[in-house]
Amino acid sequence: MIALLVLVKDLKIHARDARFLVTLALFSLSLVLILSVAFGPLFRDPAREASATLWAALFFAGVLGLTRALDLESESGGGEALRLTGADPFAVYVGKATANFLMMAALACLVLPCASVFFDVGNLVVLPGVAGVAALALIGYAAWGTLFAALARGLKARELLLSILLFPTLIPLWIGAVKLTRALWADGSIEPVRDWVKIMAVVDLLGIGLAAWLYEVIQEAEE
Repeated sequence: MIALLVLVKDLKIHARDARFLVTLALFSLSLVLILSVAFGPLFRDPAREASATLWAALFFAGVLGLTRALDLESESGGGEALRLTGADPFAVYVGKATANFLMMAALACLVLPCASVFFDVGNLVVLPGVAGVAALALIGYAAWGTLFAALARGLKARELLLSILLFPTLIPLWIGAVKLTRALWADGSIEPVRDWVKIMAVVDLLGIGLAAWLYEVIQEAEE
């Protein structure tokens, strides 16, 4: 119940900042369009270039989204109010991570078909597989991003700290997402790179497990 209430609260906060969401979408689409034009005359492996562009756009946009969510919560005092209620820290984390996942999933639903069209790759047959890869990557992104956002909350250089913590941690997710997406768009199968599914799943579980252990400690340290 607490997780659901936190989820609804965070989604309302994002909805009130519609201009930023539009800016985030335009940033991602612009990056995909610019790189598709830049690679256009030199396409050697369109599926690889398209998947790398897609995940670069999503991962960079995700950092902007997490940073903005931090700013909005600081301005509204929502984080402090939640701590004062005595709500279960892990339930709070689950609600926030789910909200971040849904924000990124909505962005992926917009950017993914555009990348497919701009680079002329993929088809409807492999769409469920690509969606599954996206879900696996974004779950890990939300799990680790929400945890590191809590660590960075209240610091002056929180944007820098969040990037420093997040990017190295997410390298396995990014590589796995690129390889799996490329395999689906190029060959229609993930068989040659199937092991990356296991690696991404481990990264996801590690993020959730670490949050279950540390999120309460982080909240107590902020009091």
